[in-house]
Amino acid sequence: MIDSTPTLFDENYQYFQQIARAGKFSVPWWSARFYAQMTRRYAPRAASRRVLDVGCAFGGVLKNLERDFETHGIDISEYAIRVARANLPRAHLRVSDASTLHDYPREHFHAIVSKHVFEHLAQPGETLKDCARALTRGGVLIFGTPNADNPLKKLKGAQWIGIKDASHISVLPPAEWLALTRAAGLKIAHAFSDGFWDVPYLPRVPALLQLPLFAIPAALQVLVGVPFLPVKWGESLIVVARKE
Repeated sequence: MIDSTPTLFDENYQYFQQIARAGKFSVPWWSARFYAQMTRRYAPRAASRRVLDVGCAFGGVLKNLERDFETHGIDISEYAIRVARANLPRAHLRVSDASTLHDYPREHFHAIVSKHVFEHLAQPGETLKDCARALTRGGVLIFGTPNADNPLKKLKGAQWIGIKDASHISVLPPAEWLALTRAAGLKIAHAFSDGFWDVPYLPRVPALLQLPLFAIPAALQVLVGVPFLPVKWGESLIVVARKE
């Protein structure tokens, strides 16, 4: 049964609560750091670079990039933007959704990041096209979304990240995401996964015991800052796409 109750992206939204509770070296902290590493690695070199985070939440990714980029962020949540402004007083932040990407000039950003947002959109292919429009030549889009080919999702059941949030309305297989990205006019530079970090997977086994069993590859990828996990080996698909 699908929950038809509208999701309110306020302080009670589960993901925002998770971020608010998370300390240093938590999963959200490491995730923001890793996406920032990928942005620095793949964004084109320029004297002055601009980055946009679509669905910036509290600004964790942008916080890691503010020394190297002029930072911009949008989020549908007034609450999230209020917190982000307190964390990032120099950033250009506003309350808006992905449909407002047309407000930005063409070829304006050297990098666009969107971490677990596209699955919330009814027409993510159109948003991918808008991202391509807003990128400079050589600019990169880096996005993450639940991995529908994840072989362990059956072990999670209704708690799998792709379906436990009722606002996830576009949970697509990786092949479809890659096709939509190419159709938007972007070239796939890299596609990989983030590992199995969402323990527990096994019943009656403490999560702390499962963490080293499942999450070591994910932790290693984040620590070295080099993506190497195959697309199927994780909870999320992460795509790096370039505008040529």
